[in-house]
Amino acid sequence: MIYVHKDIIYNNQSLGSWGIPIYKDLKRRGIPTKIIDGHDIDVVKSLNPKSDDVFFGRFAHDAKDLQLSKVTLPIIWEKFSKVFPSQSSYHYYNNKRRQYAFMKNNDIPCLETFYVESKKDINIDFPIVMKKSWGAGAEHVQYFESIDDVVDNEKTRGWTQESIYPALIQQYQDIDFDYRVMVFDSGFTFYRRHNDWKTGNKDNFPYGTEWRDRKEVLELRKSPSMAIRFSDGFDDLNNDLLSLIKKLSDIQRKKLDTYYMSWDIINTKDGYKVLEFSVISGMIFPYKKFYDFSKDEVVSVMMNQRLHKLFEFQGISRIVEEYI
Repeated sequence: MIYVHKDIIYNNQSLGSWGIPIYKDLKRRGIPTKIIDGHDIDVVKSLNPKSDDVFFGRFAHDAKDLQLSKVTLPIIWEKFSKVFPSQSSYHYYNNKRRQYAFMKNNDIPCLETFYVESKKDINIDFPIVMKKSWGAGAEHVQYFESIDDVVDNEKTRGWTQESIYPALIQQYQDIDFDYRVMVFDSGFTFYRRHNDWKTGNKDNFPYGTEWRDRKEVLELRKSPSMAIRFSDGFDDLNNDLLSLIKKLSDIQRKKLDTYYMSWDIINTKDGYKVLEFSVISGMIFPYKKFYDFSKDEVVSVMMNQRLHKLFEFQGISRIVEEYI
């Protein structure tokens, strides 16, 4: 039996539910499936799964979602032997400070990162990048050319209007794009996300797209900015990058107990570096390519996006397949 969390928080918002299209697809294929509210404490407590049952759910970073998930996910992890997201992977979700510690402890190449609580704590060479320890994508990521540019005001506080502190800081890397690498147990896909802030919206580092209306962000849970520019990354796949991705695949399976993780990677003068990782992410497959670990080659994939409003069904359904 596959138990699916219906993530109703997102059903009527711009993000769209994962649970409902997954449930419809599994039922159509004749796979025993139940869809439940994984945030309903009474429903979760009443579950009596068999040893080979699977629980699957998108527990994302909406404030209400995070609050409810803290209560019910521990019960789900205790009842089920196979859960997405796993307890180990979710521990690092929405917490970039924990992610940095994990990367250092597991010899994952990453940028040196410092935690600061105020301007006086900043003691690295400029320019710098400052980011909150939480958030998805480029939420609350700032570029500062000099110490004089570091100000905590309405402009730099972003859509939450909360202080920029405490924060994580890193030395700025002059790059044109980063890689979003979606690593499944069976293989991976990836693409470039272009850093257009120099030629586009300079106040939106690094992707340079225009801001959304704050009301849309707060009420519809839309991302703070418009969609970023993508391009195919497979032409850049070389032995060094492939070796790193295979290492990350091994780590996520053995250390994070998950069949899926997204990893954000950049290519610096000192080699490839991982910026952050997340077990819950956008699941768009922009290109019909997938590196198959068993075949050790890039293969074409069929695109069936009809079941999800943001065309993420290819990625969402692939995670499910890894678990069943």
